[in-house]
Amino acid sequence: MDTAKDARVLVLEDALRRLNDVVSARRLKIHVEYGKLIEALKIAGSLLYEIKYSYIDAFALAVLEATKNLVAAIDGFADIYNAAIESVGFKPKTGKEQLALAEIDYALRIVKGIPARLAEHNEDPAYAVDILAVEVSQAHPVENSKNLLSCRCTDGTRIWDIVTNISDVKPGVKLACAILPPVEMMNVVSEAMFLGGEALQEATELGLLANPPDSALDQARAQVIQITKRMM
Repeated sequence: MDTAKDARVLVLEDALRRLNDVVSARRLKIHVEYGKLIEALKIAGSLLYEIKYSYIDAFALAVLEATKNLVAAIDGFADIYNAAIESVGFKPKTGKEQLALAEIDYALRIVKGIPARLAEHNEDPAYAVDILAVEVSQAHPVENSKNLLSCRCTDGTRIWDIVTNISDVKPGVKLACAILPPVEMMNVVSEAMFLGGEALQEATELGLLANPPDSALDQARAQVIQITKRMM
């Protein structure tokens, strides 16, 4: 396997870059041990190099010692970060603060899930990110926008904020979404992207979508390819 060009590895590299950007710019508006965060990222960065240029098959890469140690290093990052957030009950007050937290949450999810993505999926770029079934609980217009809706959704374990231009999204509908790098639109942060506006069947279980529709895979694949192009 060409690990240097595998979408799952490149999305992992992009996630670590995002963590580095947040930490190096000190975008967290809380007291946190930046030195320890930087050290964890340095360790992860050196291990990523070993992973990226290992040229072994995906199953072997999933259990490679370097992969396990990279995940462990970022688990340590997450422990420090979460302790700092919880110690002050931090709540973001601005779009920029919310975006910084969303980027960290996204990146931590990518790192934590890399062993499973390597072991359970093929090299299709669509599977380099998580594709979920979510249920919309709220949908309302974004202030000062022409056609954007801000939606609150659940995957059964947590709430996701998703901004969309799909006009007929309404509470109670189940939709496929991809967990992608968050973006800020009109001072509202979107943590994921709906994959088309076609509702999933009512009986669809929330959470990781076992068999996404082809149209959802096509859209997820296109988004991942845009990420990987920046990393090659």
